[in-house]
Amino acid sequence: MTKWDERYQTEDYIFGTEPNEFIARIQSYLPTSGRALDLATGEGRNGVFLALHGLETEGVDMSKVGLLKAQALARKQNVSFTTRLANIAEMDMPTAYYAVITSVFCHFMEPQRTQVMQRIVNALQPGGLFAGVFYHPDQIHYGTGGPGQVEMLGTLAQMQQALAGLEWLIAEHSVREMNEGNRHIGTSSVICLLGRKP
Repeated sequence: MTKWDERYQTEDYIFGTEPNEFIARIQSYLPTSGRALDLATGEGRNGVFLALHGLETEGVDMSKVGLLKAQALARKQNVSFTTRLANIAEMDMPTAYYAVITSVFCHFMEPQRTQVMQRIVNALQPGGLFAGVFYHPDQIHYGTGGPGQVEMLGTLAQMQQALAGLEWLIAEHSVREMNEGNRHIGTSSVICLLGRKP
């Protein structure tokens, strides 16, 4: 059992069942049809939100327990949602395939970060959107979520560089109050990105 299996091994949805605030905020940018990929979907809150928006959505995660809860959430919402057990750092993504890719609080050290982000850019269709939410290195001082290794966190400029090839619709770093389940609570230093592939 992975550490994430252990974390998800509870009846509660540890990050809640509502989408991340930024993912909900960009709803007006999202297409209402096409294929979507939610990376590190966990218990499925963001992927199910995309499916409810009309997208043919697949959620990928390393936790079998999380994916079972994601499937249960999709059934409760009466929406079709595919899940795949995979390591995001190693999985293949088809070229020019997705209309939307989302990644919320999924962090990598370099050089893996740029490798994964460039696979994301490659997997987007022309005109496709990437929406990403990441903790900023300053998050280490807040202790309200995220990895404990600052090397896994990038600045706004570093995240944009890792995702070179996208045109930025939203690129912001802010300190905000988080209230998402019982794991993301309190003052947090967060990067929000919405980019379009030309």
